[in-house]
Amino acid sequence: MSNDQNLPQNWATRFFTIFAGQSFSLFGSALVQFALIWHLTQETGSATILATASLFGMLPQVLLGPIAGTIVDRGNRRLIIIASDSLIAVSTLLLAYLFWSGAAEIWHIYLALAVRSAGGAFHYPAMSSSTSLMVPDKHLSRVAGANQTLQGLVSIVAPAVGALLVEVMSTQNILMIDVLTALMGITPLLFFTIPQPPRKA
Repeated sequence: MSNDQNLPQNWATRFFTIFAGQSFSLFGSALVQFALIWHLTQETGSATILATASLFGMLPQVLLGPIAGTIVDRGNRRLIIIASDSLIAVSTLLLAYLFWSGAAEIWHIYLALAVRSAGGAFHYPAMSSSTSLMVPDKHLSRVAGANQTLQGLVSIVAPAVGALLVEVMSTQNILMIDVLTALMGITPLLFFTIPQPPRKA
């Protein structure tokens, strides 16, 4: 059933404000992912450590995927996105502090990657399923196309920008970029709501 009649006239303002914030958050996350892998490459040069880091960065998302989908389906998508972004920001901030204090170890990076992956397991389905609730049906294909384009651009641009930044900034300062972009993703959600789908009887 079409949801067009349930959407306010200013749906575009709400959606694209949230979309812009989440785009910055996505970019910051990709930037940090590159910075952490680059740090491990410089410090260890070990293929085993890089493979382990990749495992910690992917496995929680794979394992939590089915559970996350159910929770998102039954929960408040806006709060789930805020909680996920906040969890990722806090874990990144703590890791940045460890780098600043000179106490960062490889297992700290593994832990941060795992926490970020767990947050992403809830964040992506919450944001993805929210789109159809905020956008009129006739615009969904164009919005989906824009989102795919954004994902592609981020995957290309973030490593390039990351490579530039690692030459001029410390790892901890690059981590702070992710904290800032996470706040940019959270802020619009403090002012705009995300509609909830009608509950089945």
